[in-house]
Amino acid sequence: MISPVPILSSIASMLRGPNPRLKASYSLSRILSQLDLREMPYDEGVSKNRRRDGTRHISIGVWLIPIDADQSPSDADTSRAEPAVTCDLRRQGIGVLVARKMTATRFLVAVADFDESWRFFLTEVRHQSTRPGGWLQLGMDVIQIVDPESIQISNFRNRRTEVSQS
Repeated sequence: MISPVPILSSIASMLRGPNPRLKASYSLSRILSQLDLREMPYDEGVSKNRRRDGTRHISIGVWLIPIDADQSPSDADTSRAEPAVTCDLRRQGIGVLVARKMTATRFLVAVADFDESWRFFLTEVRHQSTRPGGWLQLGMDVIQIVDPESIQISNFRNRRTEVSQS
């Protein structure tokens, strides 16, 4: 039986380079966890369930930008962004509640960080399930972090303003 040698595993991971999927997953988890912890009363402390590896229910407003299956994130039309709400966080992905059926299989998910700067993540839809009250839940895997072009940021900002004024 062959057992892994820790030092060789460390060297191999350095030679392979960064894993964009893991980096994106950790980054999104960090943002959502920080926002979730900010709402927790100071005297509550860290509960045991925060240390578990299972699903955590976190509700934060996000924006979904649909992307065609063969489209590059740099070609995404951010003026088509739709508001949504996260409902859970898992090891490699998130659950998002939407009001209408989505036909795209990939999305850019825009999440506001503490400093109100927007972070964008490329995701793939794994399932779309009905929920009570006419809502749909999208289960999404996080693929990578995306840095949109300035025109995409501008279109996204205009879309947010348009939706908030309607």
